[in-house]
Amino acid sequence: MRLSRFFVLPVALIFCLASSHAQKPKSDKITIQGKLSRVMAIGAETSGWAIELNPVLTVHEKQISSMEVVYVDTKKLEALENKTVKATGTLSNVTGIETGQRPVLNLTSIKQVKEKPAKEK
Repeated sequence: MRLSRFFVLPVALIFCLASSHAQKPKSDKITIQGKLSRVMAIGAETSGWAIELNPVLTVHEKQISSMEVVYVDTKKLEALENKTVKATGTLSNVTGIETGQRPVLNLTSIKQVKEKPAKEK
């Protein structure tokens, strides 16, 4: 009995230490720029907001022209609607019944940027 305790305790200790130091998956923190707009999807499978990207972005080997965004301050999003914004956040994948798997940006910050005037020729 004593001998089994002698072996079980170190094994349990090693297991606990290994699990607490296990690497968490790296999050993809990115910054995007484009026009913030409202979106809708069947069955309410969306946050209601997306950024129409400029330029197009490649995410997980797919080119996307707009990215759904999630942000806690909806009043700020409403104030920035239809404006060019620069947004930073963590990229995640969300799966919906109708929309399938899609990238979503969980915003940490969003701000309006001034559009550069088009050069005349």
